[in-house]
Amino acid sequence: MMQPVSPNRARRTGSAGVLAALCCALLISVAAVAQDATQQAMSAGAAAMKAADYQAAVAAYTSVTEKMPQFAEGQFNLGLAQLQAGKLDEAHESLQKALQLKPGLRGANLFLGTIAYKQNHFKDAESLLLRETRLDPRNAQAFMWIGVCRLAQDDAQGAIAPLDKAFALDPANIDILYHRGRAYLLVANASYAAMFKLDRDSLRVHQVLAEADAKAYRTVDAINEFELAVKMAPRQPGLHEELGDQYWVNGQLDKVAEAYREELRIDPNAVTAMYKLGSLLVLNQSPAEGVQLLTEALKADPTLTDAHYYLGQGLAAMDQDAEAIGEFQLAVAADPKGELAMTSYYKLVQVYRKLHKSAEAQTALANFQQLRAAVRQRQERKSEQIARKRTQLPVDDPEKEAISTDPGDK
Repeated sequence: MMQPVSPNRARRTGSAGVLAALCCALLISVAAVAQDATQQAMSAGAAAMKAADYQAAVAAYTSVTEKMPQFAEGQFNLGLAQLQAGKLDEAHESLQKALQLKPGLRGANLFLGTIAYKQNHFKDAESLLLRETRLDPRNAQAFMWIGVCRLAQDDAQGAIAPLDKAFALDPANIDILYHRGRAYLLVANASYAAMFKLDRDSLRVHQVLAEADAKAYRTVDAINEFELAVKMAPRQPGLHEELGDQYWVNGQLDKVAEAYREELRIDPNAVTAMYKLGSLLVLNQSPAEGVQLLTEALKADPTLTDAHYYLGQGLAAMDQDAEAIGEFQLAVAADPKGELAMTSYYKLVQVYRKLHKSAEAQTALANFQQLRAAVRQRQERKSEQIARKRTQLPVDDPEKEAISTDPGDK
């Protein structure tokens, strides 16, 4: 189990790079300034900020505020430059002046809040950041910093709501994703710690240990924990399916089918167990029963689109070739660039050749080879660990199967 992050570490997670980028993004436009000399100073300050030459930026914006002390935007930009230069007290003073001159100036409260955060005044920081969200309800950074402030005060539960809001406003922001993920992790760890404190040998403790082992690919340990959980609660829904998944990953195929069947005896509506058992049977020469289960699973949950591939395999094994072609085509349509699409094209080549449909076989072969080349390119660019979906079966890499039996070689 991961240990909770200390408050000191939490206070260091507001990235300076994030502040720098945000400061540059919120610099006030020079267009509001009339005098040529001031325009030049504002432009010089903006260029210095972009080049991360914060001392030069401070000098440029200082010259602006000396000539135009009532120019709120000049005070604002000076405050940002001072903040980036590490002059927190001076930045605070400049941003306060900007707000006094223009109380509704967006961004000022945000940066005053980050200054208060850096000075460990978390309550003051949160108050300022909340004020910014009232002025600008779509400011994802303000909501993120509220969450960061709460994390620094060991209030992970309270951090979740503002971080969720920040995520909703800017779902592709990596810093928001980091802080949001850490908040949820800390809440989860606290919940698990409470479980251990209540009863270290409870069903739920063994279950969560098994799930953690499974996610870390410690398959044997996961099996041991799931088996203990099953002994303690043999009628608990979900346990047998998870145990079956780990048996499959570990290659204990003789135990997989029984685990899934037991899950279905406990819960006849366990559609993912139905899908997995059907796929297993198709892959292990029991296509008739597998096809029946896969058909029922897809009827109950049409979103199980991977099932179309395994249903196609089962139908092909039963010489129901036209139906098999339809299922393989549905598997391709569900994810045209995915690995199952590649393997579906490979299977389509085989079925079309069996039916002496040369043109269709050639088209499927070309699509297969195109997808395989794309897969190889991705693998050459970087090695990535694939997190399996809930419904993705732990079978061999389809690329390996396809390469070992390339339909183009036949």
